[in-house]
Amino acid sequence: MDRLSFRVAMLAWVFAAALPLIPESFGQETYSPPISEKSDEAELAKSRFKFPKGVEVKLAASEPEIANPVAFCFDEQGNLYVAETFRQSKGVEDNRSHMNWLQDDLSAQTVADRVAYMRKHIPDADKRYTKEHDRIRKLEDRDGDGVYETATVFADGFNDIADGTGAGILAWNGNVYYTCIPKLWMLTDTNGDGVADQKKVLSEGYGVRFAFRGHDSHGLAIGPDGRLYFSIGDRGYNITTPEGKLVNPDRGAVFRCEPDGSNLEVFATGLRNPQELAFDNRGRLFTGDNNSDGGDKARWTYVMRQSDTGWRMNYQYLNDRGPWNREKLWHPAHPEQAAYIVPPILNFSDGPSGLTHNPGTGLPAKYDDWFFLADFRGTPAISGIRALVNKPKGAGFEIAESEMFIWGILATDVDFGYDSNLYVTDWVNGWEGLGKGRVYRFADAANTSGSEVAKLFREGFTDRSIEDLTKLLSHADYRVRQRAQFALVSRQATQVLAQQATKSSSTFARLHAIWGLGQLARQKLPTAELLLPLLADPSAEVREATCVALGDLRYQPAAAQLGKLLKDADAHVQAQAAIALGQLKGHGQEKALVEALTLSNNTDPFLRHALVVGLTGVGDSQQIAALLKNPSPAVRLAAVVALRRMESADLGMALSDADPLIVLEAARAIHDLPTTTHLEKLAALPIAGTTSDALARRILNASYRIGNVESALRVAQVAANSSVSDSLRIEAIEELLNWNSPAVLDRVLGDYRPLATRNVEIADAIRPLLTSMLASPTKVREAATKLAAKYGIEEVQPILREAALSVKAESSERLAALSALKSLKDSQLTEIASKLIDDANPEVRAGAAAVLVKLDGARSLKYLETLTPQSPSVEVQQGIATLASLSDEQAQKTLDAWFLRLADRSAPPEVWLDLIEAAQKKKSEVSKKALASFESSRDANDHLSKHRELVAGGDIERGRDIFFNRSEVSCQRCHKVGSQGGEVGPVLTKIGAEKSSEYLLEAIVDPNRVIAKGFETAILGMEDGRVLVGIIKSESNGKLILQPAEGQPITVNVAEIEERSVGKSGMPEDLAGKISRRDLRDLVAYLASLKRDVDAAAHGSSSAHGAAHP
Repeated sequence: MDRLSFRVAMLAWVFAAALPLIPESFGQETYSPPISEKSDEAELAKSRFKFPKGVEVKLAASEPEIANPVAFCFDEQGNLYVAETFRQSKGVEDNRSHMNWLQDDLSAQTVADRVAYMRKHIPDADKRYTKEHDRIRKLEDRDGDGVYETATVFADGFNDIADGTGAGILAWNGNVYYTCIPKLWMLTDTNGDGVADQKKVLSEGYGVRFAFRGHDSHGLAIGPDGRLYFSIGDRGYNITTPEGKLVNPDRGAVFRCEPDGSNLEVFATGLRNPQELAFDNRGRLFTGDNNSDGGDKARWTYVMRQSDTGWRMNYQYLNDRGPWNREKLWHPAHPEQAAYIVPPILNFSDGPSGLTHNPGTGLPAKYDDWFFLADFRGTPAISGIRALVNKPKGAGFEIAESEMFIWGILATDVDFGYDSNLYVTDWVNGWEGLGKGRVYRFADAANTSGSEVAKLFREGFTDRSIEDLTKLLSHADYRVRQRAQFALVSRQATQVLAQQATKSSSTFARLHAIWGLGQLARQKLPTAELLLPLLADPSAEVREATCVALGDLRYQPAAAQLGKLLKDADAHVQAQAAIALGQLKGHGQEKALVEALTLSNNTDPFLRHALVVGLTGVGDSQQIAALLKNPSPAVRLAAVVALRRMESADLGMALSDADPLIVLEAARAIHDLPTTTHLEKLAALPIAGTTSDALARRILNASYRIGNVESALRVAQVAANSSVSDSLRIEAIEELLNWNSPAVLDRVLGDYRPLATRNVEIADAIRPLLTSMLASPTKVREAATKLAAKYGIEEVQPILREAALSVKAESSERLAALSALKSLKDSQLTEIASKLIDDANPEVRAGAAAVLVKLDGARSLKYLETLTPQSPSVEVQQGIATLASLSDEQAQKTLDAWFLRLADRSAPPEVWLDLIEAAQKKKSEVSKKALASFESSRDANDHLSKHRELVAGGDIERGRDIFFNRSEVSCQRCHKVGSQGGEVGPVLTKIGAEKSSEYLLEAIVDPNRVIAKGFETAILGMEDGRVLVGIIKSESNGKLILQPAEGQPITVNVAEIEERSVGKSGMPEDLAGKISRRDLRDLVAYLASLKRDVDAAAHGSSSAHGAAHP
């Protein structure tokens, strides 16, 4: 490549020129977003990809024909439809950037509520958030060379204030389905000009809340039953249908409906962000679900009908993610896991995005029945396509094998074209969208079936003979079999399908025939009775599919045979028989279900879920409640979960069970459901040292919600109980501290459950127990001192005095005691503070001066005047804050002296930020001049000049809390410290020993300037004309080590690099803007303190599944 071309490629990394104006559909003004020009960059990028031998990669499309691709699909003629987004952070928002509206978001129940609070917080929201659009582009390869050179805007105008990301797209039978919150669209081009001229809203009400960006509606797929399936992230839904309301504003879900939008139903719930859905050859549904950035892992999930996988959107805003982490809901199945959820198969991948299933043609036989999952991590070096294959395990699955099939590409979506090749969309870099995008084709050189499949789809299935369609039911390609099935259904070929279902030698043909008969039955044809004999078929797969079909049809005559199948040798058959029974209300198979539960004995959570669904089909909660007396713990546990699903008032009976797991499950139901039935009974349960954390927190919170004196006494008794964990005792004290001013968010779940302000006198309940609280470990004592101060309990003043003066106690505890004495207006406060101002501990001295300043101002000020630049920085920081709080002349004079030190930078860097904030607050002449002088002395050549005051002086413990617990920054989503955190970015366990504080600050405020080695993708133009592409592994002493996609690392002389282009960091560029400057200083301090291996409390570890190709 010549130098000019290379330079163009370099420039293409910059957000650049716009696409030519294209006529707009739907009567909108022409929308012309900024899109990068064409360059050689897309071709060059191929050299960094890793993929299996025998696979060839070709560029199918790139900018300017495509930009910011979220998802894509093919129509039957091989045309490509791409969902493009230009509204990221410009209408498609994220709560992390708007924490001021979080409470409004958590309380929203409808899309209208969300729009209302947007307008409340952003007065010009209608203008600001409708400027940019999401849209669909149609790409065509008109000359047949494999490159999509012709692009048309198929549909535009998705820019309403309520709109989310257009993230799901499916071309099917002449229509294009499109999910763009809050609507599910069906778009049609009736005149063949490449532009949709008809649009129809099939349903709306998706996206009640904002949650996190990308948690939109997506995942469009046609199921084996002919229904349209799709998903939504945890933005929730509130949808009105002809049949009623579908409402769940706090979790993600999978839906299904007929292709015309009718008969919409919730298929599964409790998901966080299932971006794509895929069926296997046997009609089972799977998805990859994202983690919460809280130390948990992403999940490979079997989407069972009526399943709840446990996630609630409000968990996101609890520092430890509440029950999600505490109760290990995201872990694969384990014995003490909550019974109301269906656990994941495995913790797998980091940023699951696009997903597809191998249809059966195009790849070597090894990959038959494999899934291909896009793993999006914000930077191409560590992103790509994972491949995996399931194998049955009980009524669920396990991953038999997995690998990194394609690596080094920032993939958003993956799918098989009708030519049987694998296609991948490339976001290129970062999170926001660069106005670039590519589609790459990965083809097996030995593939000979692609052209035949493509020809079948181009010609269509409508005019084929019944004989041809029957043969195609056995085709190697799932998509061909499915279209043949649908064509036979459209002709109502009942006898052909019945014959294939019973007599075909092809299992696949039999399955498709069964699904087809189910479709005909939904059209009110008498085909269900033809399925009934297949429940006794020798093939387990046939029995399983028949159970699903008859359950969907609610075919009551099947009840007795379904009951018998609960003893089937195949666990999947058992499960689907049970779920089918759940659809048949009043099925009469209670005894069979109880026997199956007893026999399974809680060993298989997937089967238990199915049997619980079957129990709910009984329809009589009292009949199910009677099972709470069954001798089998497995039966009693299932009864509790079934009663939870029915929101039954009979749940309270289970709180008296002898099995602690059953009591806990009942407590979860009673506490977590919006009803308050049996809350008093839950609150009355005892809490001992052996009580599980999950149960104890719900018992405490039940008392807190009731809020009377008796409840406060129960909570205080827990706070005083030394056999209970410190964390629970502190939780009890926190509840008492907030007893009369309860927060609107629930203490256990974090959901919006406002309680009225109370005026309950609880001091007498606390008083006799406070001494025991104060005779406890440090953190409990600190909390207890606040309790004494809050409620004016003077009897403990002697204990507090002793604690404040104890040189053996930690400084935080001593200061907490001093603060409590101040609140209690202790008679000896002045004397104690005067002693502490001469203490050996600088934190205690500074804290004492802050207390003494109102009692003996002269003594406090005399101490403050002794502080110098050589004094401990923590002492100076507190001293500056104390001085800034005063208004007398001498204090101002002392503070002015510090301002002068700021002006000439003779003050230690650790206190610069404190002085800047104090100067901004005081606004004296000296402070104004000092600030001006400090600002003018910033070095223009120092790229950290504007942030120098953040390098030193931070609070390590506060920084730790920000790293692990603050949703605004979600550090541990990508980074691991010790055993806790994600693996998307560099491990930071010993980063403080390896990097300076300046480096750490720079990595946050300007992430693209400092990219960790091993995460930096580069294109190097060499003096000799070579172009090298790869990942920079290291760079020092004039040498650069570049790791290409294949082969050994290359050593490059830096002096011989003529031009260099480096991809963007996966670190969000606006991270520093999400927290205060003081928070940022604290975060840097924490990172700088990480200098040795630590054992951070871990919530789990990821699997080793998925090795890269060599």
